[in-house]
Amino acid sequence: MTSSELTSAGIPRVELSRATRAGQLVRLARGTYRLTQIDGLPPVAAEATDLLEVQLRSPYARPCLISALHLHGLTTTRPHRLQFALPRNRQALDFEGLPMEFFYFSDLAYHEGTLAFPVRERWLTTYTVEKTLVDLLRAAPRLGRELYLEGLKNALRYRKLDRRELFRLARLLRVGKTLEHDLEVLEHDQDH
Repeated sequence: MTSSELTSAGIPRVELSRATRAGQLVRLARGTYRLTQIDGLPPVAAEATDLLEVQLRSPYARPCLISALHLHGLTTTRPHRLQFALPRNRQALDFEGLPMEFFYFSDLAYHEGTLAFPVRERWLTTYTVEKTLVDLLRAAPRLGRELYLEGLKNALRYRKLDRRELFRLARLLRVGKTLEHDLEVLEHDQDH
């Protein structure tokens, strides 16, 4: 949350200082705060709040890969570090207290398949389910294929997938043949 949001909600700035000294708020940067206790939120909502806080300070940072897969509810694996995509011409900011990992995307990969996700009355810009799966397939040499396959299976099971969009993005980002093969194998396994 930002100090301007809190003051517009009727909370004086002096209360922000008091709450920070009392340990109720953590000052992330000038004008950006977060609650120290978010225990009342379910795990996905708590992680989404952290993702939103990073995006408030660094608007070009978009949750991607395992963070996006978890945000869409397609994996039970929580990433060890919050993962963000950045365009190649942007520099990653350092955030104290939040373990993060940044991936530099080409302009095409960065701008395709975005989605505005509601988080605590704000919008978090992330990637669609289809784009997340394609990105995980592209990152498989580095991250492994297990989470990509889990996400693909769950997206098929819960019908959260637009196949036309999935294939369009896979062809655009040059992993179309691999994706077609993986879908063929998964569908054959489901039939037997």
